[in-house]
Amino acid sequence: MKRIIAFLMAFLVFAAQGAAECACPDAEEHARRQAIVDRVLAGYETMGASVAVISHGQVVDTFVYGRANRADNTPVTEETYFKIASVTKMISALGVMRLVENHTMELDADISDYLPYTVRNPYYPDTPITLRQIMTHTATLADGYHYKEATDYGRITPLSIVFEGNYRKQNFIAKQPGTVSDYSNFGGGMLGVFMEELSGMPVDEYMQTYIFQPLGVTAAYHTPNLPADAQIARIYNTETTGMTLDMMDSDETHWFAEPELDYVHTAGGLMCTAEGLARLLICIIGDGTYNGARILRPETVEAMRTMQNNVGSVACDSNRGLNMNILTDELVPGRTMYGHQGKAYGMIAAAYGDPTDQTGVVMITNGCNASTFNSVARIARALLSAIYEGWLDEPQAYRLAQPAPTPELGPAPTAAPPLPSEPVPASTPAPTEEPLPEFEGDLIIRPADWLFEEDNSSEWTESETDELPAAVF
Repeated sequence: MKRIIAFLMAFLVFAAQGAAECACPDAEEHARRQAIVDRVLAGYETMGASVAVISHGQVVDTFVYGRANRADNTPVTEETYFKIASVTKMISALGVMRLVENHTMELDADISDYLPYTVRNPYYPDTPITLRQIMTHTATLADGYHYKEATDYGRITPLSIVFEGNYRKQNFIAKQPGTVSDYSNFGGGMLGVFMEELSGMPVDEYMQTYIFQPLGVTAAYHTPNLPADAQIARIYNTETTGMTLDMMDSDETHWFAEPELDYVHTAGGLMCTAEGLARLLICIIGDGTYNGARILRPETVEAMRTMQNNVGSVACDSNRGLNMNILTDELVPGRTMYGHQGKAYGMIAAAYGDPTDQTGVVMITNGCNASTFNSVARIARALLSAIYEGWLDEPQAYRLAQPAPTPELGPAPTAAPPLPSEPVPASTPAPTEEPLPEFEGDLIIRPADWLFEEDNSSEWTESETDELPAAVF
């Protein structure tokens, strides 16, 4: 406990550092742009939202809208924290790619080599499952019985049982790993397992140490790891007008690494501000740095942005990067955008940027019309298009000061450096048998910290149209 408290105090010091200085628009121009943002968000019945704009690799503008808490009419501010749903996967991937960069993991190695149990699709027991497959949703992991027990009811089965027990078939689809793309939240949750297993640190501490703290970002997978006075937006389903999630009431702690049990957090559990998420996006669409601080090497983030079609252990068209969507003309006409979308409980989050001119937009809502077309949220398409067409496409939309110098790049790592860790309690009992689905008495029970539903569909139905609400324009 003392180690975590000391760490968070140091972390908040870093969070106070400012972004690179820039000459943002005057008040009149900012008001005009705010009106454009408001019009789009109102057209999609948004409860509350925070938006951050990136230009030339800097966070240059922010916009807020609506309410973080409807009950007491609390407005959204720039300091409001939001659940970002599946955008979490892309951010968690930064931590895993540090393991790859330092040769602690290899993208095409058998993940069983890094775990104290064997992971195999029982339909294809001779085919190894790799990290590249996990990060491209081609590992054939399904959000089956054990994963739903964990996310829906808080009943966490140790992974040694999940992967080696009698019911392991329920956690896979009947396809050979690497040959088909099938979206998997379970795979996103495994990212945290790798970080905890190989570092001995809880995922919050690992990500804060190596990813968040160097950038001055405050973010966490568990509410107690945010500042005590943090305002976290409640999430609403605007179609039913009901609140679906209140993370302010969450008191789940996570002080120790438990890789056998921690396989849900990194799929969709991260909370952060729009400005903090924009700093992370800048590293992804750039060279791994933000405002002079480096978290990854240029070749590492470039690998994340590379389309993983028939690459390495992926023997199919995954049509994505490493935990990253790559959308050409889908969000902004004439641009290829790199990033990720999140959709859960009635909210939408989106973080996308264009590496060619280092521009991008982060949007996080706490409830809106969450309809999609070709799996892309209509509100994200409308907002990004409005911002780019409204002003961001113009090279002189923002007059920027000289950015912080990029740190010198040292030689590429040749061996994994030691990761700071300390002994942790052996809190996971050794499993002896597989529990039956109708009786979970042997399961380890704890409250679920998030209920997660992701729009996994890759097709659209005839009932869907690409028309936008009239109020948008």
